[in-house]
Amino acid sequence: MDILNALPPHDPESRDGVPIWTPPGGPPQTDRIPAAVYETMGEEQITRFFHAFYSRLGRSSIAHMFPKSEKNLMRAADKSAAMFVFLFGGPHLYQQRYGRPMMRARHLPFVIDEPARQEWLRCYRETLDEAPEKYKMPTEHVDAVWKFVVDFSGWMVNAETQSNGES
Repeated sequence: MDILNALPPHDPESRDGVPIWTPPGGPPQTDRIPAAVYETMGEEQITRFFHAFYSRLGRSSIAHMFPKSEKNLMRAADKSAAMFVFLFGGPHLYQQRYGRPMMRARHLPFVIDEPARQEWLRCYRETLDEAPEKYKMPTEHVDAVWKFVVDFSGWMVNAETQSNGES
């Protein structure tokens, strides 16, 4: 997949016949992350945070979903950082650089089940735990960031597993 394309091509065959599943209840209705996160961290620290996070993802059990080369992995991290600059209360960098986020559509080419989500969350949590010290994230807002990513990541799940109702 070319990470610079606005939207990856969706080929149902690329999912090895795994049907697309939609979580019940629609997109999450979650609280916004306080703008103080962006005000304290700024774009540079948010980008550093996402480089560390993506380095973990690149060594995780879901590494096959991410670019193989370090250069492309960090380019993907930069795209996520641009999205989170906005989510953390900053400017709309992602939208300015890449267009509408359409996060669920961008994730459809990948089979994401609940175990994959949990692995993603594990890597995020490990990075988040060191964020106040390493990336200047305000300690008092770590829980709000965690709640947001836990809630929002559920919407990225697009394949059923035993843990969410597959028979």
